[in-house]
Amino acid sequence: MDIVLFGLEKTLLLVGIVCVLTGMVRYGKRSQDWKGVATMFYKRIHMSVAEYKWYRLGVAMIVLAIALRIVLLTFWPA
Repeated sequence: MDIVLFGLEKTLLLVGIVCVLTGMVRYGKRSQDWKGVATMFYKRIHMSVAEYKWYRLGVAMIVLAIALRIVLLTFWPA
């Protein structure tokens, strides 16, 4: 059980990072504002709906991976 959850955690984290990067690259290609990609974590930028969905999905998956990590360390400490 813990091996499956460990694999699921790593998969969620990896797919989440890929989704965030996909949203960032799509914004950069569309707007040609690569400086905006670097500042998107602390400054509001104008993303399209599709770019924002990729970004939001990635952040949600990363948060789920972190929550799963906390559960794993609570019930199956190493």
